[in-house]
Amino acid sequence: MTSTDLTVSGPPAWPGCALGAWASAWLGGRCAPDDVTDTLAEFASRHDLVDATAALDADLPDDARLGLLAILRRAGTLEVRLPTAGDPRGLPPDPATAAALAAGEILLVHDYAGGDTTIGLVPTLAEGMCRWTLHRFRTPVPIVGPDPLGQVEYDLREAIRETATIIGDLGASDSRLTPTQLRSAVAALTTRHRVILPPHDDPRATRVIDSAAQVEAIITLAGAQAPTFGSTARHVETGDARLRGLAARARTARAAAVDHVIREYLPATR
Repeated sequence: MTSTDLTVSGPPAWPGCALGAWASAWLGGRCAPDDVTDTLAEFASRHDLVDATAALDADLPDDARLGLLAILRRAGTLEVRLPTAGDPRGLPPDPATAAALAAGEILLVHDYAGGDTTIGLVPTLAEGMCRWTLHRFRTPVPIVGPDPLGQVEYDLREAIRETATIIGDLGASDSRLTPTQLRSAVAALTTRHRVILPPHDDPRATRVIDSAAQVEAIITLAGAQAPTFGSTARHVETGDARLRGLAARARTARAAAVDHVIREYLPATR
């Protein structure tokens, strides 16, 4: 099995985004709790819930998925952040932020149990299991409104044009994949990175999610082909910076789309 096989195969990405969107639909009365647990089952057959900072004041059910529902039932509102090294997305210095940076994803539970506490759920996927690590932030994390979807969608159109050039460069290089294999790999990765949203009222959110998935699929594939990406050390360095910039745009877009859907169901002032 090649590194590309390992990159393309595997469970869907972004469980925190999916949980945030579907849990908000449930709390907003637009779907059943079974819809939330069914969504979690798409990511792993087993789930584990670890309270890393003794964040809760009550025992949780043994079933981790039911435990997540019990936590989310007490949320004031929800928000996803997708931080990465050098860009914590407004998260304060905190062990919870360190965990979110390592995972690249955190679901924030604001105003937990009617107070001003912010709790974070950090998912990690490994060996058929999704582990949710629960952190209580030492200070409340301010809610950040999602970026306007119109501007995000425009930025993504530019990113898609750039990734079209990247995939063309890969096809013309001594890539280990044939053009047909490249197309199949991009399609498979796009499916992995797409967040399936609950029914909602703004079709732009779905378009943004789909476009971000396509951009990130090509970025992931280009990263897996790194030994043949660029003909000189300078070109490789420039290519890496270009991929990082595109990845940042895709992450911003995905978070904006998911948070837009969350706000549809759970306005921050409810």
